Amino acid sequence: MHAHIAFSWQLVAGLLGVESGQDAVIRAFLYERKEEVVKPYGVTVGEFTDRISKLRNKLGNEGLKDEGLVVRRAKGAEGRVNGNILAGDKFSLAYSRSAEEILRIVYGTGDEHVPGGFYPVGGKGDIARSFLKHTS
Repeated sequence: MHAHIAFSWQLVAGLLGVESGQDAVIRAFLYERKEEVVKPYGVTVGEFTDRISKLRNKLGNEGLKDEGLVVRRAKGAEGRVNGNILAGDKFSLAYSRSAEEILRIVYGTGDEHVPGGFYPVGGKGDIARSFLKHTS
């Protein structure tokens, strides 16, 4: 049993490292283009990222955890920059999200019990299924 738990944590840590790297590359690419207007929408790349962040925070329903590419200097890394390629708290530590928050966001419903969005029939993992079992 303990070997399985250790393996799970190693897997999670490995996935987190890869995901963080991918996120940084994507956000750096978008930051370079933050002033470009996206046609036909008439808003900049920076505005789009801000809107997406606000939506994720609203759907997650547990407070600010996500920010766009440009923030007030006071909100930037250690209060020193307004670029926000690596989103994190005032100590430059990654924000955490609970399983419930993640499901609310990826489902796009704001409710971890109601599938939709990227997973219209719900997630297939044990955690996701445990929330779906509570609905009738």
